[in-house]
Amino acid sequence: MTVVVTTGARLHFGLLCGAPDSGWHYGGVGMMVDQPAWKIQVSGKPLTGEDFVHADAATRQRVQTVLARFRQVVDDLSAVECIVHSAAPFHSGLGAGTQFTLALGTALLVLSGKPRPDDISGFASALDRSRRSAVGTYGFDRGGFVIDHGVPQKATASRVFDRVRFPDAWRMVMLSPQTAAGLSGDTEETFFGRQDFLADDAVSRIGQVIEADIADSLRGEEFHRFRDALESYGHLAGEYYAAAQGGVFSDRQMEQLVHELKLQRITGAVQSSWGPTVCIPAESEQAAEKIRKAAQHVACGTTITANIVRGLNIGATVRTTAPEQAHRSFG
Repeated sequence: MTVVVTTGARLHFGLLCGAPDSGWHYGGVGMMVDQPAWKIQVSGKPLTGEDFVHADAATRQRVQTVLARFRQVVDDLSAVECIVHSAAPFHSGLGAGTQFTLALGTALLVLSGKPRPDDISGFASALDRSRRSAVGTYGFDRGGFVIDHGVPQKATASRVFDRVRFPDAWRMVMLSPQTAAGLSGDTEETFFGRQDFLADDAVSRIGQVIEADIADSLRGEEFHRFRDALESYGHLAGEYYAAAQGGVFSDRQMEQLVHELKLQRITGAVQSSWGPTVCIPAESEQAAEKIRKAAQHVACGTTITANIVRGLNIGATVRTTAPEQAHRSFG
């Protein structure tokens, strides 16, 4: 049997490190976009006795790590062949690690004859994901624009999410330097281990922006209000990380680019996760193309990528050669 799982990328506009009783303990907002996408194919190879992976060296190592963890949870998985047809860059603020892990883990689960979970959060934990933010995990299952209310104060309570459909006509322009990466690994862990929680008044202001402006403007498809609210959220959340990353934006080249674009009245820029990717909302494909061209013009002489992406309002797709297996996605 062959299983193919496809999922997009996750944008996260700033993790809220409120105190455990704040209502936003490791909460925040983010969304799924259609590109860059992971497409992973897995087939059983029971006769070979060893796994075979078609991927670049960095991804191949991650495949082996996920396989080892998966076999600790499901001990009857035989040898597999894994082909990575398309991938997202790691450490760029796009949640590539979580999307990759959940895509491969889901493929292995289905290949093992197990059903795809109705709620993947527990499975994600077993694969060492969603230790703080769960936007990417929920987005993998459901897609859309995700409001994550964070880790509940009571251990027995369920994490609360709100999901809003991202308007079909809107776009995100994603700008990334080609030679930089966001914080990750030990540096990231050290930051969270030492940093104090967000002050209560800051949490209150950001929560107000989320609930009164971002969510409401999305539901009403009020683009300019959404753009301004998202920029405000990114700035407020980014101030918490400024000491670790050198400012609201982690990359000085991207910070300067955002400044130059503002002089051209192009606003709404917000960093995704630790960066360095910066996102700018656009009301239409045409508006997105104007932003993309303006960014490339401003960045003349420097090396950036500028891509236009759509909101992904469905969860990851799972396809298999076995017709009796359910093909499930969320809209």
